[in-house]
Amino acid sequence: MPPPPAPTRSFYMGFTPWPYDATQVAVDDVNQRIQDNGDIVDHHVMVGVPWEEALQGLPYHPNVDADLTARVQMVQPGKEVFLAIDSLSSVRDAMAENWGENVNEPLPPPWDTRSFADAEVATAYLNFALDLIARFDPAYFNYATEISELMLNDPAAFDDYVTFAETVYNGIKAQHPNLPVMVSIAFKSPGSAEMATIAAGFERIRDYVDIVGVSTYPYVFFDHADKGNPDNLPSNWLDQVTTLAQGKPVAITETGWAAEDLVIPSFGVDVPSSEAFQQAYASRLLSEADALNAEFVIWWTIVDFDALWNGILLQDPVASIWRDIGLYDEGLQARPALSEWQSWLARSRD
Repeated sequence: MPPPPAPTRSFYMGFTPWPYDATQVAVDDVNQRIQDNGDIVDHHVMVGVPWEEALQGLPYHPNVDADLTARVQMVQPGKEVFLAIDSLSSVRDAMAENWGENVNEPLPPPWDTRSFADAEVATAYLNFALDLIARFDPAYFNYATEISELMLNDPAAFDDYVTFAETVYNGIKAQHPNLPVMVSIAFKSPGSAEMATIAAGFERIRDYVDIVGVSTYPYVFFDHADKGNPDNLPSNWLDQVTTLAQGKPVAITETGWAAEDLVIPSFGVDVPSSEAFQQAYASRLLSEADALNAEFVIWWTIVDFDALWNGILLQDPVASIWRDIGLYDEGLQARPALSEWQSWLARSRD
């Protein structure tokens, strides 16, 4: 009898180039690790939009161009690119901040009085997106990272966003008809009131989405008991996406699992976890993503970023949610979940 066919996977696998320290050594080291351990790279631009320059077709600030050039140079031959440009602010409740001399600057006049209902906002974002698409030549493009949070935080602003989404989607497809354009949803507990609100909101932008992206960190953002143990995940924690997608392809745009206890007193968070739980989550995630025939899976950061957190992040309690999700710990030692990841990476894509 012939041997059974070798196992395959449906999805690309990759990471963002998020560094573990604010040094060139850390940036270069992370870039090499993500190239060695994936076949797609997530370049997530979450530092604002050069609004006025993009609207008028003017040169960006040199700092913007330098950052973009450095990002493009990270892309190695044979690796796909998932490009995401945040149109929403860092807290997902308004327009993205400005990107000029510095990242995430306050919006200058007249941008500080504009909203997603204004044609200038959609035009500027679309111009910026088309420029970066030309630079990165991505396999996938996300214009609305965690759009679910705007649905929950400001329904009136989401009303305006529907028109923005139509303009951006149609503008990109007019020039790149074969580029899959997507949004992502930050998952909450299945069956929750939040997910019902998200489902209703998504119906309004369904026509402007080719792929439904999932952002999921259940160890902190779900509400079941003993969240640090992935065995306690609801049975439909991930495949609830099928209700939203209704036949559209899906992808995991960002995920991860804390390999250490997560304690954030200011948020009342106390979630026991471990490297063994992280490995179990990686196994379940990849198996269930394959069952969904997912397009790609992005694990947010490959190395714990304790040094960055203790340094320029000033021990930000929000950032601590993701500080310890690396497949390498802060000492650059491989965790058991890395072996699980690499075993899937060794499979050919079907």
